[in-house]
Amino acid sequence: MTEGTYRGKPRVTAASIAVHTGLSRATVTHVLNGHADEQRIRRETQQKVLEAARLLGYRPNASARALHTGKTGTAALIQSLSAAYLPERLLLGLTEALSENNMYLTLAEVPDAVLDDRSYLPKILREHTVDGLIINRIVDIPDSFIEEVNRLNTPVTFLNVNRPWDAVYPDDFNGGRMAANYLIGLGHTRILYLGSYVNCPLHYSQIDRRDGYREAMFQAGLQQRELLLPADPPTHIEALNDKRVQVMRTYLENTPYRPTAIVAYELAEALAVLHAAHQLQLRIPQDLSLAMFHHHMDFRLCVPVTTFCNGMHIVGREAVSLLLQKIDTPGVLVPSRMVPIELIEGATCSPPTG
Repeated sequence: MTEGTYRGKPRVTAASIAVHTGLSRATVTHVLNGHADEQRIRRETQQKVLEAARLLGYRPNASARALHTGKTGTAALIQSLSAAYLPERLLLGLTEALSENNMYLTLAEVPDAVLDDRSYLPKILREHTVDGLIINRIVDIPDSFIEEVNRLNTPVTFLNVNRPWDAVYPDDFNGGRMAANYLIGLGHTRILYLGSYVNCPLHYSQIDRRDGYREAMFQAGLQQRELLLPADPPTHIEALNDKRVQVMRTYLENTPYRPTAIVAYELAEALAVLHAAHQLQLRIPQDLSLAMFHHHMDFRLCVPVTTFCNGMHIVGREAVSLLLQKIDTPGVLVPSRMVPIELIEGATCSPPTG
């Protein structure tokens, strides 16, 4: 009779390793649980147990580990469906850092109405038996939700929200300042900041990137120029005649002092610039320089757009690090961490020609 199976094969246990090595089950258990040194088990014996475990394909039993340590080795990513933002680099950073700490990730995507139900988070904690929560809810977080998180006294990390405690987010204010100063350093004086009507209320990054741009322009004694494009087209039919491109083209055609450089909030705004410039036969970067924010340089655009990278891979890793700190010190507020913006120079910025 076996002690369970794994994919149709008898599960390797401490007892089966003990039989294989000729050691006592207690000795094997102490080694597998990491208590060999305090039990004064010889190094040769420890090595014998670990080698047998590797050879036989031993996999720790998660339930037994949870009973022994009080931890399940699992974190839950709570993903809001409103203003959802989960780029692959962010997810990679999360899973990579969790794996390095022998932890796993479970994902729940839910509407905000469900998140605001006071029974939801306790249900996640109860049914998924996780050690902590990583919350990806980036706009319009009600005070009642924060109060519920605090009431549960569960380790929590927030992604991409600018709050003083328990969050990890890019340093977008300095990013906006960096982008403007980069173009000023190339000799540009007519620099446009380009955003969109995409969130209500605004996400902190929309405010901080713009305000960083404003400060750099003010410090340089230059006029601030700002434009907001319409939101994404809601239907396929409207997308065939995208108003974002129309607005961008109209602005570039009719502005008395056309900008020589543009800082785009994100990829969508940068694409509107590229399409409008193409229609107007404006050369990039000779006639118009373009820089954008994004989580990586997107080579699918067929031109490497100069990118101010918001470090989503690092945000993911830092979020796990902060969560582990919260798990080790439950109930303690941990100062939030800002991830620096990184410039990736492309082929879309150059000194102005006129």
